[in-house]
Amino acid sequence: MTLFIYRRLLLLPLQAMGVVTIVFVLVHLLPGDPAALMAGPVATADQIAQIRANLGLTQPLPVQYVRYVERLVHGDLGTSWYTSNPISTDLAQRAPATLELITLALLGIICLGLVIAGVIAMGPRGLAGRLIAAYGFVAGALPDFWVGLALIFIFYSKAHLGPSPTGQLSSHAVVSTVTGIATIDALLAGDFAAFSDAVKHLILPVATLVFIYMGPVVRITGVAAVRSLNSEFSRFAQSWGITPWRLQYYALRHVMPTFVIAVASAYGYLLGGAVLVETVFSWGGFGQYAVQAVTHADYAAIEGFVIVAGIFTVLVYTVADVLQMALDPRARR
Repeated sequence: MTLFIYRRLLLLPLQAMGVVTIVFVLVHLLPGDPAALMAGPVATADQIAQIRANLGLTQPLPVQYVRYVERLVHGDLGTSWYTSNPISTDLAQRAPATLELITLALLGIICLGLVIAGVIAMGPRGLAGRLIAAYGFVAGALPDFWVGLALIFIFYSKAHLGPSPTGQLSSHAVVSTVTGIATIDALLAGDFAAFSDAVKHLILPVATLVFIYMGPVVRITGVAAVRSLNSEFSRFAQSWGITPWRLQYYALRHVMPTFVIAVASAYGYLLGGAVLVETVFSWGGFGQYAVQAVTHADYAAIEGFVIVAGIFTVLVYTVADVLQMALDPRARR
């Protein structure tokens, strides 16, 4: 187990370099001239050429790549021409809001996913099992931003049951920013009214992400649970008179490695799904920043976001591999 962890940790720098290289090449293949965009529509050719020289765009691509990697090693992701701030600063300010959103959605997926997978395992061909299977297919077909807009229309516009989609807090709730997570900042300030408001703002975006990204987890885990219940060891346990609930517990325990991988995949996809969901709810996190960068052709910001998202995904899958190894004795052998 220790050797496996060391090997995975040694692979992390190589995987990170792979992400950086792919992102660098893809961004430089995008159409358009960043220097012309930064200079503006009234800039002269000489001004654009000067900006290109200052950005190092006149140098050969390998030289640009080496210098970019050197800056990354020192934590320099470049400067956003749209916000005029260092990209690392922009992302650090927005990271807590996104991590709160996707982590709460992940917890909802874990809790509901296990319960629903258990229901499928108990009666895969019953009414509940068929309805859950249909939900899995529907959730995989619907766009996440459409579900978010539908929830806003139903619960805010028609039923008036939730706050307006204006970010983490309403305009009347103001708390000092300490962690960047509105719920925690409100608790630190002792403002329980702001805390309640922040929780209400979380409900719809979290529900959107859970509804969309729980579908694959339920399908994968449910199928694995059914196979486990139909396996030889389950039939042997039944012959010894083990209660159905005890047997279901063993089946879910048997599919936990599969569940961990499915949840890790969902966590990686949640970061990408948050891009449009944050825009719909004006959340002010990673996702909204990425959409603004694409809208204004801020290539450096796009590059920085994709690199951070890629490295985050690599770390998530590394943790998932370690957990799978810990839960599955067959993998350790």
